[in-house]
Amino acid sequence: MPVERTNNFGAITQQILANARMGVGLAGERLLALSAAEVPLDQGTLMGSGAVSTPLGGEGIEAQVTYDTPYAARLHEHPEYNFQDGRKGKYLEDPALEHKDELLAIIAKEAGRG
Repeated sequence: MPVERTNNFGAITQQILANARMGVGLAGERLLALSAAEVPLDQGTLMGSGAVSTPLGGEGIEAQVTYDTPYAARLHEHPEYNFQDGRKGKYLEDPALEHKDELLAIIAKEAGRG
């Protein structure tokens, strides 16, 4: 009598994608924390506007790390500005590049769960 096989690839794929989505969100949260040490700080409005969102839909899995003030992009794109206490422009880009391996490891760890 032939052995009946069940194709579980769909369920496995969905679990991996769900775990990867979780990992991307966690990596986004880590990037937000890393950038908080570099974001220009006067009264804390810019730092307080930082957020992570993980939009559903579309073709990919992504996290959006944003700072939402009218001047956030201007301060980010001008690393020549002098801010106090070692804070600087490129406060999202630099930590993302400097900690790329750590962020990727967070995603890989979550994707491999289950």
